[in-house]
Amino acid sequence: MMKTKLVFFLLVGLVTVSCSSWNYKENISCQGSMEYVPVCSSLEKCMYFSRLVMGTDHLIQGDWNQAGQKQMSQQEVYALLDEAVKLGINIFDTSPIYVGNVENVLGKWIKDRNVKVQDAKSYQNSCLNPDRRIYALSKGGFPFDLFYSKEIKKGDYAERFKVELQKKGVVINRGHLQNVPAGTYASRLYGDKDQIKQRVLGELEHSHKNLNGNIAVYLMHRDDGDYIEFKKVLRDQTPVVMIMEALKEVQERLPFSVLGWSNWETERVEESLKLSNKRADLPRPVLDSPYFSLFEMTGRTIHAGGVQVTHEEMMNPSFLKGIKIMPYSPLGGFSILDKPEPRWESAKKAAKKKYDAGDPYWQNVFHAIFTEKNRQRYERVLEFTKRFNKEHKTDYSIDQMINAYALAHPRTDFLAVGPITPDQLHRTVGSLSLAKILTPEDLDYLYYGF
Repeated sequence: MMKTKLVFFLLVGLVTVSCSSWNYKENISCQGSMEYVPVCSSLEKCMYFSRLVMGTDHLIQGDWNQAGQKQMSQQEVYALLDEAVKLGINIFDTSPIYVGNVENVLGKWIKDRNVKVQDAKSYQNSCLNPDRRIYALSKGGFPFDLFYSKEIKKGDYAERFKVELQKKGVVINRGHLQNVPAGTYASRLYGDKDQIKQRVLGELEHSHKNLNGNIAVYLMHRDDGDYIEFKKVLRDQTPVVMIMEALKEVQERLPFSVLGWSNWETERVEESLKLSNKRADLPRPVLDSPYFSLFEMTGRTIHAGGVQVTHEEMMNPSFLKGIKIMPYSPLGGFSILDKPEPRWESAKKAAKKKYDAGDPYWQNVFHAIFTEKNRQRYERVLEFTKRFNKEHKTDYSIDQMINAYALAHPRTDFLAVGPITPDQLHRTVGSLSLAKILTPEDLDYLYYGF
């Protein structure tokens, strides 16, 4: 049952400040609209990021929401990004491998808007974006996609991985590959410190160029791991300390403000925090980005190397204490529910069509997301949203409720989102106010059903 008469603020330390005064203590909000969280590269230098981090992965991609959807022009992309800034979003998630060379497009847009964002007229409310800056979050550490490259890059690879490739009938001839199945990836974080350093530097050089050297957050967007047909090859992983030592040297060569992880197992994240506490010379990881959603993944993740955290973990204020958490979910681009007929069966049918067509992404998503337990959660959130709207005389949508569910957990500092239309963007921002009203009992009900 809902218990929403008492407003429960799960955002620990949240304080509201006036438009004319910025007292940076903990999280801050702007008259009930956007909220900002401090992320510090040191005790002396902090940045205030919006709680909604706008992803760009599918911003320049046709046929994403539905068949026949046109690819956005640069002018349309700029207009959507401008609208995000107007609503208070100031950090944008990108990478050099995202569709449509979007990292380069984002870099050009940021450079063009650096002066404009100083003007209060650029915002819906003058107290939005207290730093008056646009921040870029980029990623590296991606494993090499051997299905597309059809070659082994120079360097060392795990012996177990090469053995498993041969078992699958993959022919390796002077670095060139034949018969490579989809979903075959070779780790970029395997090997000695120098090899890891050089491989990450190769990625970071592209991002530095695309983003004009202005990278606020740099995430290793996979831990060390090899995959064949999207399944992880069982072998020993590169020690966390070696990866961190390599990244220290990377940061010295091509600077970025803060380091973080994406899709790293909890134990490895905890180990990295302990290492940075013991060794002042190592970069301290500040941000962790796992999968987290009301729609849980099965043992098969939505992409190779995906790592999720659970409802129980995210309800625990002490979970992964010492690092900010920025979950992502399949609502990133609204591809799951935003259909002409927004029903579970409609979304499942659309996913199955792409699955049957051999789309590698949907080969994973279909089995990872469209489960009986998730269908039950969908029906539950549908019923809950109707009752909530009737009780509160509101008109929140299902996707707003699901995003609010993620935002309302005590350990959600940020939420990575990926709206690709103005309507989706406004709905997503609207989920922030909804998240403040949801109680722990509401969250348990949505997840467990009691």
